[in-house]
Formats: sequence, structure tokens, C-alpha cells
Amino acid sequence: MHIPKFKVNFDYEKKVKDKPMKIKKSHAVSLRKARFIVGSFLVLILVYCTFTVIQSRAIAVKNRSLRENVTALTKQLDEASAGSTSYNPVVGQYLNDFLTTYYTVDKSQLSDRTKTLQSYFAKNLLFDGSKQNDVDMSLKRTKLNGIFTVDGIKTGQFDLTVTENGQDKELTVNVPYQQKNEKLTVIGYPYIAEQIDSVGQIGKARFAKNAKAITDSGTVKHVQQFTDQFVRKYLSSSKKEMSLLMADPQGLESMATLDSLNDSDINVSGTEAHPKVDVKFSVKAKDSDIVQNQFIHLELKKQDNTYFVTKLVQA
Repeated sequence: MHIPKFKVNFDYEKKVKDKPMKIKKSHAVSLRKARFIVGSFLVLILVYCTFTVIQSRAIAVKNRSLRENVTALTKQLDEASAGSTSYNPVVGQYLNDFLTTYYTVDKSQLSDRTKTLQSYFAKNLLFDGSKQNDVDMSLKRTKLNGIFTVDGIKTGQFDLTVTENGQDKELTVNVPYQQKNEKLTVIGYPYIAEQIDSVGQIGKARFAKNAKAITDSGTVKHVQQFTDQFVRKYLSSSKKEMSLLMADPQGLESMATLDSLNDSDINVSGTEAHPKVDVKFSVKAKDSDIVQNQFIHLELKKQDNTYFVTKLVQA
């Protein structure tokens, strides 16, 4: 049998082993470049820190300013609410019932009175009715002057007529109270006080005559004629009928009749295309001889040869 001979080439393995290995070149960083990178990084950190400090100070200043504004507004609110009168039927009825009990004394039923009053007073406010009065008396009349706030405490002021030993006594008393939703509590004894004087000149008319008047006499006359017709229509017509003249229809349906309206009481300002009118006139209530003055403010828009009322305000 013939066995073939295989020739093995050992030179290949030798060549592979003898082949030099390639070593990747390292990227050397120069000392100058390294200093630049580190320096830039430090500068960025410094800038960031400086920016953060500035922002923090700005926020602190802003917060301090806001706190000062809140304090000032709170003070203004307290000052504005001190002496401001208002009316709440629930509060009025509650305090009226309390005063009726407080100023009604029957010497034979003092314990019952004390028990009833204790339900009005705060829990930590003790009341001993036996030490308050030794004569019978009753509350004849109450008149609420107003509900106001002083030093954060709501207070109701009343004029009272108290009958004592057959004689009427006039008193003005303040009643401090607290309210939470519909619940109320008297938090102090009624005390005699000076009557509130609500008369004062602290505001201006709702629509002051400081708008620029229209100088064209023809336009003024035209607006005055329209206003005269409008007022008469307004007094006699229904809302539905007024819808052709007004954006927000209003009408008194003859609840009042015109008593007097003069051109001199119709003041026209604004522009020719959009006049504004302040009107004062007097009316008589329906089925009555009672005459009273009324004032309305109209804002108009010109439409062809007439006007359309875009806004009416009773003032």
C-alpha cells in the first residue's frame, strides 16, 4: 500500500512568532495643557459658587421684602377693618337674643338666666348672674349700629332701651364675639361704649366728573336726546323690551315714573363713537307721591343714527 507523504510548512508559525507586536501610542498631555484644564475647572467652580451666593442673597432679600409687604398689608387690613360696619342677619339675631337674655332679669329665676347665658359665653368665661343686678329689668328695644373689628376681635354695637323699675334707660354697648362657620360665641362681657359715628367724607363719588367732555355740540345734543328717550323707556319697559337698546337688558316695568329730567343733568364725555353719559333724574315710586333722585352711568356705542347701551350702572 502506498502512503502519501504530507509536507508540513513550519515556517508559517515561525513567521507569526517573529512578527513584532504593534503597541498603541499613548496620548501624552503636556504640563501646560494640564494646567490650563485644571485652571479652567477651578474658574468654573469659582464662577458657579459666586453665582450661587448672589442668587441666595437675592432670594433672601426678596423673601425679606415679601415678609415686610405681608406685615404692612396685614397692618393696613387691620386698620381698614377697624370700624368698618357690616351686617350679617345670623350674627344680628344671635346677639339680639343674647342681649335680650342678658338684660332681662327676674330675681326669682336668676339660676335659669345664668344657665342660659353660659351657653352663649365662651367656656372659659365665668358668669355669676346673682352678682350682676339686684332689681328686675327687661330689654325693651335693640338697634344694631354695626359690626366692626378692633384689634382682630369682631364686635357688635347696639343701642339699647332697658326698662328698670318702670323707667327706660338708654345704653350703647359693645359685644365681642367669635364666629366659625355658622357657630357663634360671646367672648367678653357687654360693655358700655361710645356710639359709632359712621358719618364722614372718606371717599369720592363713584363716577367723578373728570372725564374728557365732548366738544362737538351736535354730538352732545344727539346723545342727550337719546338719553332722555332711553331713561323714559327704561322706567316703563320690561327687560325683554329693552334688549333692542342694551347689551345687558334692564327695565323697571313702571315700578317708577319719571318726575324730572333736564339736559343740564345729562353730562356727556368720552368720544363721538363711544360716548359716556352720567345722568341724574328724579322719579316717583309706583302708586306713591314719594320722589327720590336717581343716578345712572351709561356707556354707549354709536350705531347708524342712534346709540346702543353697552353698559348701565346704578350709582
